[in-house]
Amino acid sequence: MFKNLSSSQQKYIKILAIGLTLLYLVIGFFSVVIINKSHGSKTALYQSKETSIVLPERDEKGAVKVSTGIYLDSIETVSIKESYWIATFYVWFRWVGEDGLDPGKAFYLVDAKINSKILEDSYVSPEGLHYQCYRVEARITNFFNTMLLPLESHVLTISIEDAVLDDTKLVYIPDSSSNKSPRLNVPGFVIKNFSQYSEPHTYQTNYGDPLLNEGDYTTYSQYNFALGLKRVGFGFYIKLFIGMFAGVFLTLGSFFIRPSDTGPRYGIPSAAYFGAVANTYMVNALMPPSGDFGLTDLVTLVGLLTITICVAATLLSGYFYLRKNEQEFSKAINMASWITIGVWYILINIMLPVLAFS
Repeated sequence: MFKNLSSSQQKYIKILAIGLTLLYLVIGFFSVVIINKSHGSKTALYQSKETSIVLPERDEKGAVKVSTGIYLDSIETVSIKESYWIATFYVWFRWVGEDGLDPGKAFYLVDAKINSKILEDSYVSPEGLHYQCYRVEARITNFFNTMLLPLESHVLTISIEDAVLDDTKLVYIPDSSSNKSPRLNVPGFVIKNFSQYSEPHTYQTNYGDPLLNEGDYTTYSQYNFALGLKRVGFGFYIKLFIGMFAGVFLTLGSFFIRPSDTGPRYGIPSAAYFGAVANTYMVNALMPPSGDFGLTDLVTLVGLLTITICVAATLLSGYFYLRKNEQEFSKAINMASWITIGVWYILINIMLPVLAFS
């Protein structure tokens, strides 16, 4: 087909192929940068800073060390769109001495609402070891990172602070008895390991108290239990974008329709474009409002841009076929566009999920 073209026409075809290739290379580079940025913004699972059981004593500030742990029993709901998850878990506190201390009564969950809190066990041993265990059901706010959705990973964190005592009076120590139930299940995700850690949390205000100087901030000990989730395979990814992929491949198939058959030649890309837009609305309905540009936006951008490029190539081919009566040249434009656009579209849509899932 290309051998029958004049030298100027062959040069035109080469310029067309090179131009399309450069365009997709720019898209590919842009995609790699965004995916790498998305990986860098993922929340890491913190490793426990203290994992041994500590029979508490006072630290250098004079605070009582309270050994604290969680057993995550169940996860009822994970709503990425509404930015929350609901869990049932057991939390316990163990400390020595300080009969007036009551961490079970005073603790609260950061960025969460406790739906129920039941005291399961409480005692003081003859040696002065205090123990409290509560069963808690809570709705916990979590702003999920959706830049790699639907191939994303998440960290679900339960954060506990004392509502009264700052870190000069009470410090949480992670208990190595913490664990998660083997029955935990979140549809669509693999549950990874958990970690726990304790850290100081400073509130950057003096609450307007005239008796305090500016910069007199209060710091509390915060205990955190973090559980990792990772999306299962590529099934959900394919389900989300199968309409987009079908529309693009139908558009590519329109290159085999003669430009003189203007109805199907232009009708198929138009229908595919509106189908791709509808697919975009469906995908966005699963996510919270966000200004970030992520994986779903990249797949959508590549799909819509590919359909647009196909329409432009169709107009170019039709011009030479219908106006210039250069049918062989028109067929060469069709074939060069079909090969170049098709190959690069497939390559980019292989690269995107592989990079996101790695």
